[in-house]
Amino acid sequence: MANEILKNEQLNDAQLDNVAGGTRLETFADGNELYKRGLLTEEQASKSAPVRDLLHKMGYAGYQDNGGIMNGNIYTDKNGTMITREQFWKNFDAENGTKIIR
Repeated sequence: MANEILKNEQLNDAQLDNVAGGTRLETFADGNELYKRGLLTEEQASKSAPVRDLLHKMGYAGYQDNGGIMNGNIYTDKNGTMITREQFWKNFDAENGTKIIR
């Protein structure tokens, strides 16, 4: 085992969703996505309330972050249909006319 060579791997979004799994991590990552689009300041993006409040204001009323580490966030489209986090962010720019700017 000591002679085993470990290789570095970069996980894709779907794999990261399965690893991260906790709402604190997901909410922090969601804040980062909003920050990259210029929708939140760096300080706002690091807190759960501004992330949740902005997503609700933008029409994602079904978005839920429970602040724990056991259960993942709940993501919905603007119609309230549950979707994966990966699908949520794939749809986000098209639905809102936004793009990553930083």
